[in-house]
Amino acid sequence: MEKYNESEIDAIEFHLRNNKSAIVDTDTVYGIVSLSSNLIYDAKNRPHSKKLVVFIKNFTSAGIFTLNEIKVLKKYWPGELTVIKNKVGYRVPNSKFLLDLLDRVVFLYSSSANMSGKTPIKSFEEAKVEFKKSKDKVIFVESRSRHTDEDQPSTIIDLDKNKVLRKGKIDGQQVLIEMLQVKN
Repeated sequence: MEKYNESEIDAIEFHLRNNKSAIVDTDTVYGIVSLSSNLIYDAKNRPHSKKLVVFIKNFTSAGIFTLNEIKVLKKYWPGELTVIKNKVGYRVPNSKFLLDLLDRVVFLYSSSANMSGKTPIKSFEEAKVEFKKSKDKVIFVESRSRHTDEDQPSTIIDLDKNKVLRKGKIDGQQVLIEMLQVKN
């Protein structure tokens, strides 16, 4: 598994555009990102029935969210909130590196960096072991952050069902209340 640091964004973009995934530090836990959803499903041995999250940056002009929804989301994005709309999960990560990368590639499929059903990795050494079968299809992007057991995945809210699917640091119920208030 090749290792890069966040300043090597040209090389990282090159690998992503040439059929590789990258294990990256996000504002929550280490994640695996790719321009191809199938690369993530294969690397994680993840069933296709489990959806991936799409990292985006320009959510205000993407045509996904209404103006009222955007008003609420501006309070939480970039940040630790995943929003499902029309059965697709979206997130704007609060990571300068990922936001800079999204300026170049527009979107990235993403998931936590772990085999399906296991806990997310916390280091390059864990990534090498966890993704040894996919080492030729995955690169590792080193960052200065250290992950701890207190790290939490993002809060997930489903706007299609007005429901909190996963609790994280952000109060998903509060976000839903704000969404309902702007709709009325």
